[in-house]
Amino acid sequence: MGTLVDNITQYYHYINDDIADPRTNTFPLVSSPVPILVIMVVYHRFVRSWGPAFMEKRQPYDLKKVIIGYNIIQIYLSAFLAVQCMIRLYLPGNYSIWCQKIIYEDTPLEKMVVGYVWLYYMVKIVDLLDTIFFVLRKKFTHVSFLHVYHHLGMCLLGYIGTKYVPGGHGVMLGCINSMVHAVMYSYYLISIVRPHWVQQWWKKYITQLQILQFLLLIIHFGHVLFEPSCEYPKWISFMFLPHNIFILYLFSDFYIKEYILRKCKNT
Repeated sequence: MGTLVDNITQYYHYINDDIADPRTNTFPLVSSPVPILVIMVVYHRFVRSWGPAFMEKRQPYDLKKVIIGYNIIQIYLSAFLAVQCMIRLYLPGNYSIWCQKIIYEDTPLEKMVVGYVWLYYMVKIVDLLDTIFFVLRKKFTHVSFLHVYHHLGMCLLGYIGTKYVPGGHGVMLGCINSMVHAVMYSYYLISIVRPHWVQQWWKKYITQLQILQFLLLIIHFGHVLFEPSCEYPKWISFMFLPHNIFILYLFSDFYIKEYILRKCKNT
């Protein structure tokens, strides 16, 4: 029994410490997997069980001002990360779009990259508030499998990316996703502040933008597997690709049912 415990302990230290990137392994919510796992479990239980039960006999909360502030913060953070990514990495040619290895040199640029990767991970945790707001406003139909799975998946991938591969080829994921989120939260802000401005087709094209995002990410991570000269860790692609392919399927299925089949029924 003692040998089994020792083996498990050694394996845990190997996974959690030995192969982790030392630059981020002491960052908040990175040094141990326990905090993020607790956050994910509590989030799932709240949006699926505790929250609906709590709201069952209550009126929906008026969270308009809170959500306006939340959307403004999300727009700022998403736009900030996307712009920094473009003007500091890709446009000057400091990072390659086709294949970028992780740079472990202690340069000002890489310190910035590591910090922004961690910030992106924090934003993915803040994103969980989207679902909390749905529950407190009793918009339970919005709490779909697609919605919950996407948020949980991004938190887990954010943790893995920050802990093990902060930088390199994976930065493009955060860059593209931040661009999409800047547009998406701008739409949310307009829809709550100036709902009469919103056009029906806006939501359709935002969904198309999200689908395009996952197609680009599948290509971005997929080609690494077939490029022998690319020094970016291929195990990351093996981990990220199934999630992106599955989420692409879910978004595409939603799009077909919402905007194609429903239109056919109404004609």
